[in-house]
Amino acid sequence: MIWENIKMAGRAILGNKMRSFLTMLGIIIGVGSVSAVIAIGNGVKASITDQASSLGTNLIQVNPGQGFSADGEGGGAAGFASALGASTLTEKDVETVRGIDGVAAVAPAMLVSGVPSVNGTPAKGAIVFATTGDYDEAVKTELERGHFLDNDQTKQVVLGNKVASELFNTTDVIGKEVTIRNKPFQVVGVTKKMDKEGLNLGPSLDSAVYISFEDGKAFNSGSANINEIEVKAVDPNQIGAIKDRIKQAIKANHDGETDFSVSDAAEQLKVFDSIFAILTSFVAAIASISLLVGGIGIMNIMLVSVTERTREIGLRKAIGATSSMVLSQFLIEAVVLTLLGGALGLGFAWLLGLLMDKLAGIAPVFTLEAVLLAFGISTVVGIVFGIAPAIKAARMKPIDALRYE
Repeated sequence: MIWENIKMAGRAILGNKMRSFLTMLGIIIGVGSVSAVIAIGNGVKASITDQASSLGTNLIQVNPGQGFSADGEGGGAAGFASALGASTLTEKDVETVRGIDGVAAVAPAMLVSGVPSVNGTPAKGAIVFATTGDYDEAVKTELERGHFLDNDQTKQVVLGNKVASELFNTTDVIGKEVTIRNKPFQVVGVTKKMDKEGLNLGPSLDSAVYISFEDGKAFNSGSANINEIEVKAVDPNQIGAIKDRIKQAIKANHDGETDFSVSDAAEQLKVFDSIFAILTSFVAAIASISLLVGGIGIMNIMLVSVTERTREIGLRKAIGATSSMVLSQFLIEAVVLTLLGGALGLGFAWLLGLLMDKLAGIAPVFTLEAVLLAFGISTVVGIVFGIAPAIKAARMKPIDALRYE
């Protein structure tokens, strides 16, 4: 009986193709939007997780200003404001951290206002960092050519792959000269091109330019405005204990003030997960409004369909069909309509995902749970909004239905 009802629903839908498509449009947009938001959100999380993993599980970052979920002792991942204004971190903090047991490498990093150029042609979007040669050991910096900065040398520069290509139209630039704020720098290295930029935890490494910490201080009137201290732990399993030592040591340097944050990849991922979970839920809630509109549209069309097929209903009842049979016929038709809309909605979500991947480099991640959720939502919408027309059809009396003109 169910299979017969499904075939009847298919004939009814195919008999009015345009009306059926327009009826499903709200479901298509709703399911597609919700599925796309979930898939893109999963893609963003996967991108950030991959980046955090590429930096290493033994990387600890110290930033000025208290971070999110601060525990009062320098806890939590760094907030956006930590990169603004005068830093609370000092060179003394760097030396203090370097002497902590369990620390393998320490490197300060400061942003420098300057644009690298060659013969007056600037590299658009380049971001200049001043750091030390230990940065290469603390953070996994993959080089395509040359080597990273030497600790005892100044006027050296390591170019991001994109910057090198923009300035010289090639990455074979070792030994060439780049100008930053009217000062000449010799290129000693070029970073490896990122496979796919996607969403970055920070500036794109392809657009990063590294100069020595001393050169950075010279550009800042001899003072260090440290935006971040990169710390590599000897043992990833001791991250928690090393973080505690760093917190207490820097707190002592700052006269008991916790005007800094110490975080690792796990904490940063928790912050991003919570942020994207909120954003995903918010956008999905907005997109789900179209499901309500689509459901109302299906109910209206099904009511029209019941009215148009009144004589058919009367004939079915006259030859022995029960009210439950008629009810299931129209209910199944509504569910089939919404399931088809759900399937088309998933296709729409896939297209949106491809567009996002092409434009923003964020590959969507479609999971089985998301697909099942899409069809589950479609089924629920079909049942909820199809029940009223189905009940109307089931309650018709055969004689009245057959007399209907």
